Amino acid sequence: MEILNPWAFALIPIALLPFWLKGHQGKMYTWLDMMPEDELSDKLNLTVKIITSLLLASIVIAVASPRGKDEEIQRTGKGAQTVMVIDRSVSMDHPFAGDNSGHAAEIKSATARRIITQFIDSRPDDMMGVVGFTNSALYGIKITSNRDAIHAAIQAATSPSLNQTNIGAGLTAGVGLFDKIQSSGSRALILLSDGAGKLSPRVKFLLSERLKSRGLSIYWIMLREPDEPSIFSTDEYEEERIPNSIVLHKYFQSLGLKYKAYEADNPETLQSAINDIDAREKKIIKYTETIAGYDYAKVFIIIALVLGLFLLIIKNLRVHE
Repeated sequence: MEILNPWAFALIPIALLPFWLKGHQGKMYTWLDMMPEDELSDKLNLTVKIITSLLLASIVIAVASPRGKDEEIQRTGKGAQTVMVIDRSVSMDHPFAGDNSGHAAEIKSATARRIITQFIDSRPDDMMGVVGFTNSALYGIKITSNRDAIHAAIQAATSPSLNQTNIGAGLTAGVGLFDKIQSSGSRALILLSDGAGKLSPRVKFLLSERLKSRGLSIYWIMLREPDEPSIFSTDEYEEERIPNSIVLHKYFQSLGLKYKAYEADNPETLQSAINDIDAREKKIIKYTETIAGYDYAKVFIIIALVLGLFLLIIKNLRVHE
């Protein structure tokens, strides 16, 4: 048993107030012997005091928030520990570059939200974390198996923000989430962006050290802008004019880690990329799931409500002669 608010027990003397205070309801008589004894009223009066005292005690205990101990359950599943690093720049609210249907196209962020949600729901044994980024990293959720929390983080991470793309900050924050959980089987970092900012030499060094020490698999889904060159392009560029996306692609390749890049210019190719990652990252994993202890405060709130109802009934009793 754990007490979340032990200070509340300092209020427990309040429960004795009904016995300390005397009611003023009644009539004045000059000679009490003329009044017959009313044992029923005396008993009801004592009952009201007891019920009121119990009601106050129940409220105090509910405020103290007693709860059972959390239970840790070891589970085994087939999946991966995955962190989604999602671009939240304004350009993510643009339509896909490859949509030539002539109709109002689904924007990239909405498509990403829909497809990633399906991906999450199809992998019940996965543990996932979420990080968004624009000009800096935006914490979403730690690596967890709580599907409601993951969905909420994905919803937030696919909402628009600033017109900047600081991939270095997003990747660094995403890798950092793996430090807070024990390794269990497959571990993957999935980067979803429609561009790539420059990584400083310092960030490249630190990021490469962290990625290698944790042995992460890296997946990059590049949502191409209309004028963005392919990251798989074999065109020759001058050293200072190499597109940032190609520089980042070559950087990932140089790490010597398991790395796979995808280009998506419509919802279908994005879905295909997610499906491929789904097929690649399915290994036996073991993880600990924490089951929250039972909240006993609810029980005492219900008791207080029932006792309050009894008080209303007793207070409205009348004896008619």
